[in-house]
Amino acid sequence: MHRAINKNYPCQYERHFVLKNGIRLFIRPVLSTDGDLLVDLFNRMSARSIYLRFLRRLDALPEDLIRRFTQVDYHGEFALVAMVQKEGEEIIVGVARYGQNPHEDATDLAVAVCDGWQHFGLGKILLLKIIEIAGENGILRFTGMMDAQNSVIRHMLSELGYKVTYVFRNGFFQVSIA
Repeated sequence: MHRAINKNYPCQYERHFVLKNGIRLFIRPVLSTDGDLLVDLFNRMSARSIYLRFLRRLDALPEDLIRRFTQVDYHGEFALVAMVQKEGEEIIVGVARYGQNPHEDATDLAVAVCDGWQHFGLGKILLLKIIEIAGENGILRFTGMMDAQNSVIRHMLSELGYKVTYVFRNGFFQVSIA
């Protein structure tokens, strides 16, 4: 188990999983100290994967996003990271998060998986777990924006068993999950 720095750290969400390819990984809530690991994940992602996650080109992960991604309250904002050992070091290979939007009656939902770890079920595992945790925190409705060409995420969302609607706006889909 991971030693938490934050006394509010919800260790009950730490779990080991085995992917379709047989690789075992560890999923845990994000820590405030994970900034460097998230930057490393970002740097290992292709330009296409970065675009599909952020819907814009980014050459580096900005400091304000690193702070936002690591400074969560584990209630209205929550993130899970998927960890593996590589050459004796822990690395993040995927992340899922939700964050309440004070301007809407919905919560933003996002997932990102490093390119070499895609298509093994990790994104689906992360989404299912983060939605389950949100439900435990009273959050039942999600929203997000996605590229209209992102058929992989559309397929994944259809497999989750939730009601998903898509509204086309300015070249993107606004996705609602209930």
